[in-house]
Amino acid sequence: MRKLVMPLLAACAALGLTAAPASAIIGGQTAPDSYSWIVDLGHRDNGHGCGGGLIAPQWVVTAGHCLSGAEPGTEVRIGSNDRTTGGELIAVQATFHPAAGDIGLVKLATPATAAPMRTGPMPAGGPIRLLGWGMDSTTNPTSPRLLKQLDTEVLGQCGPANELCVKVSTTDTACHGDSGTPATVDGSVVAVTSRGPIGTCGDGGFAIYTAIAPHQDWINQTISTN
Repeated sequence: MRKLVMPLLAACAALGLTAAPASAIIGGQTAPDSYSWIVDLGHRDNGHGCGGGLIAPQWVVTAGHCLSGAEPGTEVRIGSNDRTTGGELIAVQATFHPAAGDIGLVKLATPATAAPMRTGPMPAGGPIRLLGWGMDSTTNPTSPRLLKQLDTEVLGQCGPANELCVKVSTTDTACHGDSGTPATVDGSVVAVTSRGPIGTCGDGGFAIYTAIAPHQDWINQTISTN
């Protein structure tokens, strides 16, 4: 495994700004479990859009590059595996982005009643579950109505200290529309979907996720002062 992981980590580190925003779940399966904290920030039927996770009653964590689509007044859906119905619809009040890192916070106009997610430490390896409503194919893509999941593994840290490389393939991968949607380890949220190599989703063998734990101090400070 070491011979496989090290070249991938080197490739991740070399990506820089050449990486394309990540996508949706290709392969995997329809998620059998429900998540009170899952958030749909808006998806079009071609698979493009973003997700997030309720981190506190009035706060959603997502990828930083997803904030451009979460303008104040835009409604997000919280707590439903079905992106078209159910859960709670709450308007966005404001968005926040740190000085560095593909992570962001969305403040809701009113608190959600759903239970927020539990966060966990940044994993060094092992199994991880990816979630999303992103495109389900690279040809004639659609955005599934029901949340999908993909169980895979963490290959290790890549690029900056707050990023993870996650193992994927062209048949089983996060893709366009999965950006910002959380990934879980043992039921705790550990990261949000960031991006992948330019080209066909999964073709590089990895996708990049922003770990939440390294940003926890910024998250706590932003919530306490806003």
